Amino acid sequence: MVGPPVREDLEAPGDAVRGPALLLAPVDHPAEVEPLADAGAHELYGGVLPRDWPGGAALSANQRTFAAAQFPSEDAFAAAARAASARGVPLYLALNAPLYAPEAYPSLLGLARRAAGWGVAGIIAGDPGLLGRLAREELPLAVVLSTLAGALNARAVGFFRTLGATRVVLPRHLTLAEIGAVVRAHPDLPFEAFVLIGRCPFEEAYCTFHHGSPAQRWPCEIPYRLADAAGEVPRPGHPAAAWHRSWATADRRHACGVCGLPELLALGVRHFKLVGRGGPTEAKVANLRLVAAFAGGDRSRAEAREAYQRRFGRPCHPLTCYVPELHPRSGGG
Repeated sequence: MVGPPVREDLEAPGDAVRGPALLLAPVDHPAEVEPLADAGAHELYGGVLPRDWPGGAALSANQRTFAAAQFPSEDAFAAAARAASARGVPLYLALNAPLYAPEAYPSLLGLARRAAGWGVAGIIAGDPGLLGRLAREELPLAVVLSTLAGALNARAVGFFRTLGATRVVLPRHLTLAEIGAVVRAHPDLPFEAFVLIGRCPFEEAYCTFHHGSPAQRWPCEIPYRLADAAGEVPRPGHPAAAWHRSWATADRRHACGVCGLPELLALGVRHFKLVGRGGPTEAKVANLRLVAAFAGGDRSRAEAREAYQRRFGRPCHPLTCYVPELHPRSGGG
């Protein structure tokens, strides 16, 4: 069979935009624009600290604190925007921390204004306060709702639309059925889903492991103590404790959802994000080529799994699968 059919319990919206996937790739330097575009990136996204950022490098302006995951300067970001525009590839600026202190807003809004002048296509944001302020600015920028906003259902998406969101990044843990319900409720809105690397065991919007230290690129991989609101530790056989322990068998840096592209495209999702800010250019290019080979949504899941194993040297794991209901170990095909 070439390309799995949409499951019968996943009703696609009647006016869903069909067609090949549009791939959104991370970029950290102007020199990466050309190789990423050549590898199949339709869109790019990256972050830079505002030149007047009040928090310093240790306080995240865009959910990354280590230097490799930031453009070195605003001038460098502006150069990347010009290079991307010359290739017809939109570049988005990440201002996607879940919450900002009020004193940070003037710096962030100033950066957004300058970014509009550089030709940046849009802002990726999740803090409701920042979204409201961006709306009042009326800048010529799309506003992409970050997964850090936690828009887990159709009503949440509707709320963020009132704050100016023009595209929505779907949270990582939504099932295909849940994604279908959200898209059907907002058939005129573009949606974006994660497709490669970086799946977290926690729901990002409500996670207490803040990306606040340059030494912790993956904060949830450091040792932590699981407890309930009263401070009680679950007994060893508790399902939550067992689930958290099971993550020791998986590598979140090798997450993938490539084999679910046909289902997601059929549901109306068109934009697909690759994680990897701060990674080497060679890895970003290799990841893009992997996803681009399946962007048409017309290849089988078996082919996708074989391509994944060639890329990462291991079979895919259900915990780090972005469409776990399709994984063989979860009963999928």
